[in-house]
Amino acid sequence: MDTYIVQTEGLVKYYDGRAVLKGVTLKIPQGCIYGLLGRNGAGKTTLIRILLGLESPTRGRAFLFGQDSQMLSRKTKSRIGYTAEGHPLIGTYTAGRLVQLCRGGAGRWNQNLFEELVGLFNLPMNRKVKDLSAGMRAQLNLTLAMAAEPELLILDDPTLGLDTVVRRQFLELAIDVIQRQGRTILFSSHILSDVERIADRIGILVNGRLAADCTLEGLKSGIRKFRLIFPNQVPERLYLTELIRQHKEGRELVFTAANWNPMKMKMVQSLHPQEIVEIPMNLEEIFLECTRTEPVYQTV
Repeated sequence: MDTYIVQTEGLVKYYDGRAVLKGVTLKIPQGCIYGLLGRNGAGKTTLIRILLGLESPTRGRAFLFGQDSQMLSRKTKSRIGYTAEGHPLIGTYTAGRLVQLCRGGAGRWNQNLFEELVGLFNLPMNRKVKDLSAGMRAQLNLTLAMAAEPELLILDDPTLGLDTVVRRQFLELAIDVIQRQGRTILFSSHILSDVERIADRIGILVNGRLAADCTLEGLKSGIRKFRLIFPNQVPERLYLTELIRQHKEGRELVFTAANWNPMKMKMVQSLHPQEIVEIPMNLEEIFLECTRTEPVYQTV
């Protein structure tokens, strides 16, 4: 049986009468790299802050390592690494002093890994944090989080500010650490190619709801897009369950559907189109399809 490191049960969160989260339930097993996606304002950061106990839910509960996130013990907190969106750090400290502070408060510290990352990112330990570029602050934050060897690493847009080369190096390192040590990563990012490269499970938040929660492979095989070409008249609408989008283009009807299966294909064929053409989609294209309107896609 899987050991769930992260769990939520019907999380609801209101701000000033507006629902930011609308009943989010998810489970992330040990060793999973979970990519959390959503447009700005979808509720990703709010969900992460509730998981860390930095905010309380209006309704529902969240658990890390089986412990209620609102009552995390010091021991449990020491098992968690976190990089916040924007990488806020103590600006008046030098990088070296900040490292000493974090190393002293960490339950564990991998000096070899720390030195490897400092060399990889070429971080200047004698400069004040406020004088570092946005990219260097991001690199320093990632280094501090990784060196503490957390069992759960929560990354809120961690590669923001990194150039393409360094971003790829970090992602490859993250994969290596996960594979060697069985750690769990909750990874939120606006760079979908990064998520596609390292995540093995995907969650898509749309208007505060978890519209998709499945393996990356399951997402790609389950959400399909087709172009139907008709010889003459095009049907006004396509009536399928779990239809995400559809629109007409001349003699063509283009649609995207979730949980695709042979029965749905038979229903499409019964319309007697002249041609059925599948349109391949990568993760970014699937994300755009899902977030243009609120989809109805939830699988395991």
